[in-house]
Amino acid sequence: MSLWSGTRVLGALDPTKYEALPVEITVEGKWLPRPDLLALPSGGAAPSRSTGAASSSAVPALASASHHIDEVVREGDVDVVFIALHGPYGEDGTVQGLLELLGIAYTGSGVLASALAMDKLRSRQVLQASAIPVPAWLALEGGRWPGARAEIAGRIARDLGYPCVVKPNAQGSSIGVTIVRDERGLEAAVEAALEYDDVALVEEYLRGTELTCGVLDDADTGAPAALPVIEIVPKREFFTFEAKYQGASEEICPARISAAQAAKAQELALRTHQVLGCDGFSRTDLFLTAGDLVVLETNTIPGLTEGSLIPLAARAAGIPYPELLDRMIASALRRHRVRRRIRSAGSAPGRGAPGGAGRSRPGG
Repeated sequence: MSLWSGTRVLGALDPTKYEALPVEITVEGKWLPRPDLLALPSGGAAPSRSTGAASSSAVPALASASHHIDEVVREGDVDVVFIALHGPYGEDGTVQGLLELLGIAYTGSGVLASALAMDKLRSRQVLQASAIPVPAWLALEGGRWPGARAEIAGRIARDLGYPCVVKPNAQGSSIGVTIVRDERGLEAAVEAALEYDDVALVEEYLRGTELTCGVLDDADTGAPAALPVIEIVPKREFFTFEAKYQGASEEICPARISAAQAAKAQELALRTHQVLGCDGFSRTDLFLTAGDLVVLETNTIPGLTEGSLIPLAARAAGIPYPELLDRMIASALRRHRVRRRIRSAGSAPGRGAPGGAGRSRPGG
């Protein structure tokens, strides 16, 4: 779904402010300039491709041939990379690390927060340590599963009960997620989750109201603020891949909950954003069950089409889609300037600041 986000971002960028070129990262790790995507109407369908995902970076026109990253982001040519990559390698800190090494500004969270938020087990441990409520859960290592199935099944029955939810530890878009009704369905669900990750997470099945809350940093100060809360009403049993991307859900903003519950959801989203160390923006999924709120997970690169949840919440807050993108880019440039200043201040006398920060020019 990265191409969907990438092409919508491209279509909404103000050409008087930005010289943009979409770059597709192929499964082989090549950076493929895609100037052809600039000809798409802003509301048109993203082209279907089998390789990689799209991100948009402000770079001069390049030939549409496969490149290594250093060939695309040539020294001094890139102001900022707008990352529109969902899932592994784009949302888990990998591409962020490459851009850090090259000293190039980029939108969204840094390496640590991206990796931590993508790892459901570790992020949940950090949130628990910070007194942020999360569902009851059990981590299952793939290496232990074949020889300890009976023991693990017993722990799940005792500590979580049925139904329960089985999901890969580090996947997005509800891929590999199964609701398990009884012990007979456990093995197939665990095997499905372990196809995507070497760790599976088994958690309690929650009944109640599904919510999500975005957080957007102030582009000038970096101070985060919560956006209006959205209520998600899946037309299927839970917020599946199809519900997220194929219209099989209803999103209601503001959510149909009390003012006190909405304020609490915003507080939890804001605290989660800060505890995980997120930057620029994030979206935290929550559940209201029996009057209590729990945090499910945080997305550091949520969907970015006009109809996605963060843009929906931003519109409810009076921020139109193009302005939202402007703020994300300005926030990335602000953070980059701050980091350059800190690195320069910390450099030894007679030595340049690390990271090749001279490759980025401030401004849009």
